[in-house]
Amino acid sequence: MVITLFAAFLASAAFEPIGLWFLAIFGFALYFRKLADGDRPVLNSFIFGFTLNAIVLHWSGKYVGVLPWLLLALLQSLFYLPIGLIYRRTSSLWLSALVLLLMEELRARFPFGGFGWTRIAFSQVESPALPIVAIGGVLALSAFTLVIAILLTRFGAKSLIAIAALCIAALFLPENPQGSGSVRLLAVQGNTPEVGLEFNSRAKAVFNLHRDATREFAKEPYDAIIWPENAIDIDPRKNPEVAADITALTNELQTPLIAGVVQRENGSPENASIMYSKAGQMQSVYIKRGLTPFGEFMPLRKIAEFVSPIAKMVVDFVPGDKLVTHAINGEKLGPIICYEIIIDSLVRDMANSSKALIVQTNSATFANTPESAQQLAITRIRAVEHSRAILSVSTIGISAFIDNNGRVLSETAENKRASLVGNLQLNTNKTFIDRLIQWIS
Repeated sequence: MVITLFAAFLASAAFEPIGLWFLAIFGFALYFRKLADGDRPVLNSFIFGFTLNAIVLHWSGKYVGVLPWLLLALLQSLFYLPIGLIYRRTSSLWLSALVLLLMEELRARFPFGGFGWTRIAFSQVESPALPIVAIGGVLALSAFTLVIAILLTRFGAKSLIAIAALCIAALFLPENPQGSGSVRLLAVQGNTPEVGLEFNSRAKAVFNLHRDATREFAKEPYDAIIWPENAIDIDPRKNPEVAADITALTNELQTPLIAGVVQRENGSPENASIMYSKAGQMQSVYIKRGLTPFGEFMPLRKIAEFVSPIAKMVVDFVPGDKLVTHAINGEKLGPIICYEIIIDSLVRDMANSSKALIVQTNSATFANTPESAQQLAITRIRAVEHSRAILSVSTIGISAFIDNNGRVLSETAENKRASLVGNLQLNTNKTFIDRLIQWIS
């Protein structure tokens, strides 16, 4: 039991805020060793999965309480049970690792659209093997990590030679080629009056903060100004004062604005990324397709409300059904809204339809936790996977410019009003994994 708990702790330390990628290898190696030496593989798998997810996802319970956090960790841990079952029947670590990878892919899609936040690959943003995601996607990086972990359990000369060969090969993985052209963007992190579940109780104040911060930080010509998710939580189509402020701002700066907006259609809210022209007119509208379960819609509502009264506060959003990009100087930029960054298919579709990506997110709900740093790591991995530079903009941070090889070019501190100015590089190159999936489909 102690060994299993320690293994889970090591693996969790590969994720932010500790972020020591190689500890995932040691953690999973110790877990596999325990499977091989122990007599309760199913129980050990459950304990490992629960502990790992409870530690990494501890931020999820900061404002909603202990019970929802533990239930989330419990749900994730159920996907580790088949690993123990397979090992009990076959005594094969390799087959157990294969099942682990299959379970990662399954829980990234099921239930309620999936929740793949703690996939092994998302702890490996600093690994020298990171470029492998451009060849085989997130699955390949997780698999590489597990192969090294299993070889490490063997303790033999052949295993050490194999580990050395794989690590050396990883150093020679090619980087994504650079594209040509760029757009100059101003990212505005306007902050919020307060954080937690009540971060946007004064929605007009949040809008005013971003409006005023934009005037403060706009010092030169830009191709566009980018605001985060939830920067405008009052539908401008129904609020003339907000609409007038948007028009005045874009007219004054003579710059288009791409903002995260909550608008209402037939009485139901939609989470949108909207581009306003220099004249303040709506030019393109993307409606978030991958909604956050238990955040933007409530599965099993009666049960959820019994578990936590906070569930009653959740109003079901309506998902979009169309891929829409924003055109800046004739170049397509693909919007990704917050939770969508962990959904493989949505990110891939948007990357293949654009030359760069904009991730608009709101971290105020989980302020002062590792959530923002973990999301930034996932975003960096997506940049490599699809060879697309990304501008990630948050209400309270971390906001960052990321190149198409996952390097952070500039970033903001958290919980402060800030801005970033940079050239977002454009790229039309398609990675091997994107070409392969396009060919298969």
